[in-house]
Amino acid sequence: MTTHPNTPTAAVDQALAARAASSGEYLAGILAAAMLDAVGQPDKLPALLCPDLDPDVVERVWNLVLPVGFRMGRLVGNMQWDAAGIRRLRAELDDAGYKAMATRTSRSLATVHPADTETVRDHP
Repeated sequence: MTTHPNTPTAAVDQALAARAASSGEYLAGILAAAMLDAVGQPDKLPALLCPDLDPDVVERVWNLVLPVGFRMGRLVGNMQWDAAGIRRLRAELDDAGYKAMATRTSRSLATVHPADTETVRDHP
């Protein structure tokens, strides 16, 4: 087996893996907020589970998931201006007993996304 000339060190590998995990957690919190924003109120959140898969249910799932993805994109694109809205949604999730979703949303509010702070460097 040939070693690639640019094989990363263990530290670089771990740093990049940690960054990927952190970014995933960040996006999970935004998605949790977007789910509530899409359905409008916490008591409608279970409808997003849709455990059955008959054609009518698949259509219903699609009609719920598409707005979630769209809203998630808007929230991510406007994070610096929409923190108050995300805090409101996090509070609604928490008050309704959706503790895990609220926790993930809180983490996203407390995290500066790496893309917002990293300097781009040229590599030889």
